[in-house]
Amino acid sequence: MDLTALSRTGLLYAHLLLCVFALHLVLTTDWRLLRSRISARGLHRAHVQVAWLFGGLWLSGLAIVALDTGLDPALIATKPKLVAKLVAVSVLTLNGALLRWWCFPRLVSDRPLGRTEAAVLMCSGALSTTSWLIAAFYGIARGLSGWSIEQHLALYCAGIAVAMVVALPLAQRLRDGRIERSRRRRGQRPTPAAAKEAVAAVRQAA
Repeated sequence: MDLTALSRTGLLYAHLLLCVFALHLVLTTDWRLLRSRISARGLHRAHVQVAWLFGGLWLSGLAIVALDTGLDPALIATKPKLVAKLVAVSVLTLNGALLRWWCFPRLVSDRPLGRTEAAVLMCSGALSTTSWLIAAFYGIARGLSGWSIEQHLALYCAGIAVAMVVALPLAQRLRDGRIERSRRRRGQRPTPAAAKEAVAAVRQAA
């Protein structure tokens, strides 16, 4: 029995399961955030769950890389797809810190969002979602093994650009949703005219 092959297959299976659970949690949380249908407690719980899953992905992924390359930098550098995936995962790690310490406090706050804040929140979310999807994509993209690192990074950057184009127009929706959520928490039921006036006031203030 080849224990190395068996170990690698087991690690790949665990890595796949962790990725599936993490992607489902990330995408459903993004959708609920966009619709302003998640509480501060729910957001914190989702963040903790994603952090644990992401840690498991790091560990299982590094274990697979260690079996394949012995963690030899020179050998890793000859595998462009692996390098591109490591870049995406590293971006995810850094963006996760931004989400935790800058984005989440603003997402759960009741105060109105400025234009720049809303734009940064949407861009950070778009970067997170794109990086998750591209990292998962590289896990199954055997047909791209012949691509150069430049081609892989160009694909990643193109995905980020598309996500930003989609996300930035939704920043105003995020700001408007914050106003409505704040009113609901105060138990107010504004008329449509009053709601429009409040939105206009926040836009002018920004």
